[in-house]
Amino acid sequence: MTSPATGARCAQHPDAAAVATCARCGSFLCGECTEVVGESPYCAACVGMLRREAKPSRVVQAALVLNVLGLVCLPGTLVLPLPTLVAGLAGVVLGTRELRRIRRGEGPMRGLTQAQVVRALGWGNLVLATAWLVALALLWFRRS
Repeated sequence: MTSPATGARCAQHPDAAAVATCARCGSFLCGECTEVVGESPYCAACVGMLRREAKPSRVVQAALVLNVLGLVCLPGTLVLPLPTLVAGLAGVVLGTRELRRIRRGEGPMRGLTQAQVVRALGWGNLVLATAWLVALALLWFRRS
């Protein structure tokens, strides 16, 4: 943690002694204002900036790839669209989870659109796989 100069006062609370210096902007912080990210102290404004600038989570990126693969694999799975079902379920669950993290302020805002796309692709995969299964069932029952 970066120590402030002796006698420094908090930028937001002039009555409080500074206990740290923001690693991004250099403002003095009291214990109430200090937010530690990683091992560095930051002020609330800089934490917000870091959050907006952060990359989308790797989980959402992986779910996006999985959902695209699920769509690509669908025509090749003549009997059981299992990859598409798994991809769809993963997309819905992981996309929704990431959207909740973003709304709570725990996830990066840059991941918002990607999480929405992942969730939408997940629902699309689930609908397509279900339609595929229904069509296969209808064909099978027609033969019987």
